[in-house]
Formats: sequence, C-alpha cells, structure tokens
Amino acid sequence: MRGDGKPGAATSGTPGLGGRVQATYLSQGRITRCALTSPILASAVTRRQDLEAYVAVLYAAVRKHGCPEVLVSDSGSVFLDHKARQIYKALGIEKQEIEKRQSWQNYIETCFNVQRRMADWYFETAQTWEDLIATHEKWVRDYNYQKHFAHEKREDGRHSPAEVLGWVTGRQHEPELVYRAFSAICETRVLNKAGYARFRDYLLYGERHLAGKHTLINIFQDILALEYDEHALAKYSVEWQPDDKHLLRVGNPRLYDHPYQSPQLSLWEPHEVEWHVIIHLDPCGPRRKRPRNVLVQLVLSFEEVADGTHD
Repeated sequence: MRGDGKPGAATSGTPGLGGRVQATYLSQGRITRCALTSPILASAVTRRQDLEAYVAVLYAAVRKHGCPEVLVSDSGSVFLDHKARQIYKALGIEKQEIEKRQSWQNYIETCFNVQRRMADWYFETAQTWEDLIATHEKWVRDYNYQKHFAHEKREDGRHSPAEVLGWVTGRQHEPELVYRAFSAICETRVLNKAGYARFRDYLLYGERHLAGKHTLINIFQDILALEYDEHALAKYSVEWQPDDKHLLRVGNPRLYDHPYQSPQLSLWEPHEVEWHVIIHLDPCGPRRKRPRNVLVQLVLSFEEVADGTHD
C-alpha cells in the first residue's frame, strides 16, 4: 500500500531456472501491507523476459480483477517501455518505481522468496517445459488457497490470501477500452476472403465471416491466439526455432464459438471434404528491388544552337 493510502499493485521479473523468467502481478490493497498475505492475481513462466511476456501477465490480471490506481515496479526496461506507458495512460494507471538498489521497497520480492521455499525443489525436478508450467500453476494455487498463519485467528472463516482479499477489485473499465489499450501494442492481421490471417509463413484460420477485419494476434508462452473484439476466434500451439524468433511448426488448432460465426451453411459436410485450418506457405524471399526509370536529358551547348549543328 502506498503512503497516501491508494490501492496499488506490484510487479516485477526475476531470473528463473535455465534463464527462464517469471513475471507476477501482485495485489496490494488497503487491507494489508504484507505481500505474504496478498493473493497473486496473474503469473506465468516464460522463455523470455520481454515486453510481450509482461503485457500478457498484466492483461490477464486487469481483465479479471480490474485496474489498479498505482503500479509499482523496479526500473526494468519492460516496465518503463513507451508502449507499456501507453497502456498506463489509457487505463489511468499511475506508474511509480522503487529506489534503485532498494529491492525491499517492492513487496513482490517477498513473494519470490516464498516461491523459493515452497516450490524450488519441484522446479528443479521438472523435466520438460510442460512440467515446469504445471509446477508453477500448482505453486500459485497453493500460495493463494493454502491456510496462512497470519489469518488463522480470523473469525470469519477466511484463512487464505484468496479468501481474505478475493473480493477486492480495481477500477472496472469497459471491456472495449481495455481491449483497445492492449491491442495497440500487439500485432494485427487482416483476414483474407477465406477468413485466414497470414502470420510468418503460415495461414491460420480465424473466421470467414470477418473477412477484411483486423484481428489481434496474441502470442504468450507457446500459444498463439487470434482475437477479435475481446472474443477468441482460434488458438494454436506453436513451436519456435532455436533463435526464438522464427516458427518451426504450428499445430493443435482450437476453434472457438463466438458471435461472429458465418450464418451461411457449408456446401459440404465436414466428412466430405478435407479442410485445412493451418496452411504452411513457402517462406518469403527477399523483396526484389524495382528497377528505376532513369531519364537522361541531353544538354545542348550554346554554340550548337547558334550554329544550327544540332539535330
């Protein structure tokens, strides 16, 4: 809680196992000053500590719990990025930083220490990326819902952080405003006539009834989501190449029910035709430079014009 009594939120990132990074969004309401008794609103283990990972965690927390009045963090570049500042401004969030080399001022650091005690052994024994994600999700559930010593003498039956502060929410903006604030920094694609969006070297199906519309492409961890106006159209599992920049493969398509589905009936039954929702295209080669038309103007000398010797 800030010195002026305004409810806020703390967020930070810390190096994880194997160079992975965890970003956590932690509530700091009026009721308590201790991070140990505050529930975690959104958290994720990601392969990279970048703006996209931070924004995804912040987006998940804001959509479910509302906007804080104040956001406190260290001076990490992802928190001070100009795109992140656009989100703060659009949602009316006051951004503040702790003093340099004074990590104790950020309540989230206490949360990280709790994680080390509760889950580090399980993180060490995780053999795959899926194991690591599952271990992290279990730790968040345990952290939020296990009985806490600080609340054991409460008479209202609320003994876990989630029970004590689960009813506290931030300012609730219109969903359209939240969507616009976050979509402004994400990649967008226009659906073609068949309802596909091109991303890298793939055509991914969204919705044919939305042909010509701009859709939001949101990639978080290993999931690519196509969204339009707060509604998920489809989600795909993606696998990255070793450079973490180019896609190796896309699969496991999941199409969702939404209000924009085409009312037109299909010409064929699903079992009568093979329909590909993922189309792998040939990689785009380097763009060919257009030849420039060079105009050459001949300059006649004064002597040639005077003597009439020019053609």
